[in-house]
Amino acid sequence: MPVHLPPISRREFVKRVVLAGLGASLAPTVWAARRGETTWALMADTHIAADPLQIARGVNMAQHLETASREILGLAGLPAGAFILGDCALHSGEVEDYRTLVKLLEPLRSAGLPVHLALGNHDQRDHFRSVFKPGGIFAKAKLTQHVAVLRTGPVNWFVLDSLERTLQTPGLLGGEQLAWLAEMLDAHRKKPAIVVMHHNPNSANVTTGLKDTEQLLAILRPRRHVKAWVFGHTHVWRVETDSSGLHLVNLPPVAYVFRQGMPSGWVHARVSEEGMRLELRCIDRTHPAQGQTVELPWRTA
Repeated sequence: MPVHLPPISRREFVKRVVLAGLGASLAPTVWAARRGETTWALMADTHIAADPLQIARGVNMAQHLETASREILGLAGLPAGAFILGDCALHSGEVEDYRTLVKLLEPLRSAGLPVHLALGNHDQRDHFRSVFKPGGIFAKAKLTQHVAVLRTGPVNWFVLDSLERTLQTPGLLGGEQLAWLAEMLDAHRKKPAIVVMHHNPNSANVTTGLKDTEQLLAILRPRRHVKAWVFGHTHVWRVETDSSGLHLVNLPPVAYVFRQGMPSGWVHARVSEEGMRLELRCIDRTHPAQGQTVELPWRTA
């Protein structure tokens, strides 16, 4: 079953914003959705610890997520929702990590944003389930993994679960989940599809990504209504397009980077039936990559 955090009531939001003193910090920025488009906040690798003051690799992860949340709430138009694509927790996915994450997501949910979560290799499925409850507007699937079809606006989002084992770096979808995906994609051919998960495509030179990359691509490439595969895991911001026209979008980490000089942050996505526009929003607004935009036209069906 998928995991989806629904919005919190507006009355509760106002009360919490006043108590937290957030109101003065929400400055309008960037663009709002045009007619026929939806906008989304895309995040990955939050690595939240039980203690919101904890530092890892010189970064306070909770503070980074709070910074991203304030900027999302300050957009000229509120996004349709937010994604966190795995490695929600700091290291081994402890229950208290997820409880802290829930608290940190309250401002987004109180403003009316649903938050959709996927699992990564630093998450722990049973601990995750004990805090986050399946439900929401997703399609049901008889799988042990957290998978979903999110039908909204001009595209359908397919949320996959690439966690094979906690603290094992590579990921795996497995035959059952791949079969489910193929069936669901075939059942939703009338709209462009975007596939999201934690792990990145594997290659001969990189063995830390998705183990069954080739099996997944064999499903995605011939189904021309599938337009993009969005993922995290590498802590690197990169956008590529493969030979079939499928876009490969590697989100930056909200938390810390592995290589000095790389940006941490989130991505503001504007999605339409024709394509997707991505804008990088860096935690450090002085970073050279702040505001970088990428236009991704959809490949033809």
